[in-house]
Amino acid sequence: MSGRIRKVESQLKEIVSEEVTSISDPRIKGLVTVTGVKVSPDLAQATVFYSVLSREDQENAREGLQSAAGRIQSQVGAQTRLKRTPRLRFEPDPVVENVGKIEAALRNLRETGENENQSYE
Repeated sequence: MSGRIRKVESQLKEIVSEEVTSISDPRIKGLVTVTGVKVSPDLAQATVFYSVLSREDQENAREGLQSAAGRIQSQVGAQTRLKRTPRLRFEPDPVVENVGKIEAALRNLRETGENENQSYE
């Protein structure tokens, strides 16, 4: 990945994070955090990864963010020196979801191990 793309991703993450905090959409409840941005090599599209505190709010947050994408995109265009503003797409961060699965698996292993240890006594 080129240095330019990394710089654009970093800049987009900062701008989008700021804009997300100012959205007043009722579908976006709780804390929504922009965790990363992945820009296509031609800078035409950008996938914005986000996390939400509550899993129940994740789909509503996605709809709210996608609905506000045009307004956020216009702010990106106003605050960057790009020839064309990347089209924004919002996706839940898969890393956050995987962390939850790993924690659940570890918790399950601990509980299973404790139950096995009690049966030997």
